[in-house]
Amino acid sequence: MGVARAVRRKWRAVRTVGALWPALVRGGRLLARGRVREFTAKLLSERPAAVPQRSGPPLALAGIALKPGGYDHVVLEVARGLLARGVNVVRDPTAVVSLLALPEADSAAPRLVAAPPHLLHRFAPCGRSVAYTMWETDTLPPGAVAALDRCRLVVVPSAWGAACFRANGVRVPIEVVPLGIDPAAFAPAPAGGSVVFGTAGALDEGGLRKNVQRVVDVFVRAFPAHADVRLRVKITPASPPVDTHGDSRVEVTRHTLGAAELAAWYHGLTAFVNLSHGEGFGLHLLEAMACGRPLVSAAFGGVGAFFDGSVGYALPHRLVVARNAVYAGRWADVDDGDVARRMREIVADPGRAAELGALAAARAARFTWEATVQQLAAALARHGVL
Repeated sequence: MGVARAVRRKWRAVRTVGALWPALVRGGRLLARGRVREFTAKLLSERPAAVPQRSGPPLALAGIALKPGGYDHVVLEVARGLLARGVNVVRDPTAVVSLLALPEADSAAPRLVAAPPHLLHRFAPCGRSVAYTMWETDTLPPGAVAALDRCRLVVVPSAWGAACFRANGVRVPIEVVPLGIDPAAFAPAPAGGSVVFGTAGALDEGGLRKNVQRVVDVFVRAFPAHADVRLRVKITPASPPVDTHGDSRVEVTRHTLGAAELAAWYHGLTAFVNLSHGEGFGLHLLEAMACGRPLVSAAFGGVGAFFDGSVGYALPHRLVVARNAVYAGRWADVDDGDVARRMREIVADPGRAAELGALAAARAARFTWEATVQQLAAALARHGVL
């Protein structure tokens, strides 16, 4: 792929997700520090995988797939799964998909758009479009309902999401297709001897809803003198630092992990603590469960599609007003005392945590990318898209 094309794709990507200024700042910092090679690698980081040639009616894929995680991961797994089923997946003109070398679509092809509601308008929703999307509060962002109603069909990963979208005024048909995991990558493994909690997320903008810092704060207060209890924290590379309060038991990972590395990270835990205010689905939580690690979490939002108190430590929650640069409406909040009590339960009885982890893994095994694509293809066929 030529340099000019790679730069154009990167430019389109950061503009589409509204990250132009942060990208310029990060790039400027790398250049100012003389890290030219790293800057060039990030700028030209397109190594698309070849895809098999398909014939038949095309399905144009729109969205962003530049890196692991988030909607990028959904776009990539859906594309791979549909291609494996023989669907002629092509690249929509609005797409920023550098991980797969898809042929370009023609202007009449039906479209599958995987994007959050507040960015959907940037992918030109229309009567040929199916939106695969989700949201984290009970109130959709401004303009989202109008963009969704321009589509032929809306697909969400949970029944909670479907009810939320309908309550917000979405009138077009809505189908529920849960997301999934790769069971070959995320599978149960025995836990270690000492108790290790884990949590993950970003610490900027919308990612602040993950409440990673709050987990650290609760851990330090709950275990002031337990030398054999630890906390592992995974944050995104661009996140601000976590305040560990100088506690050597808190271990922070801030680089991107591949699937095998991420599974190993989950396997190093006894339980995963999720204090996120809301999840459209919660793929990282499902991955932890698939690895045999129980959650300490509320069952609010999309998380309720796969988690409850029979497979982990369910936290009571109340609805509060979202105060975040990205979100409005209401989402869940839990009591720090309840979180600390659940964590102390695990320290007192790690055997019970292992039992719940086995149940969690059995539950998570129902949610695979193969099942996702099968259900998605069936939904698209029901609505005359495939």
